[in-house]
Amino acid sequence: MQIVELGDCSMVIMKDSEDPPWVSVGNVYREATKYYRKILVDKGDQLTFNYLEASDYIYSAGRLVLFFKDTIPSRFQVHDKVYLTTSYK
Repeated sequence: MQIVELGDCSMVIMKDSEDPPWVSVGNVYREATKYYRKILVDKGDQLTFNYLEASDYIYSAGRLVLFFKDTIPSRFQVHDKVYLTTSYK
């Protein structure tokens, strides 16, 4: 997955060409809504817990828009490769 747009408290994520065929933002969205889970965005840094927890999300046309309660840290930039997971609320 890749960050394609970034605001102060929102980010838009789309599937990256390097992602396997079975990985999609739509699958993450459907799992989160079906099981009432939160979506986590992770940069994949193994040394630290580098994830953000979205407070709300919208999915449309292959784009997942994530909203956050706080300002997004500067370590997240447009075109960064990220990983999406879900967790229980």
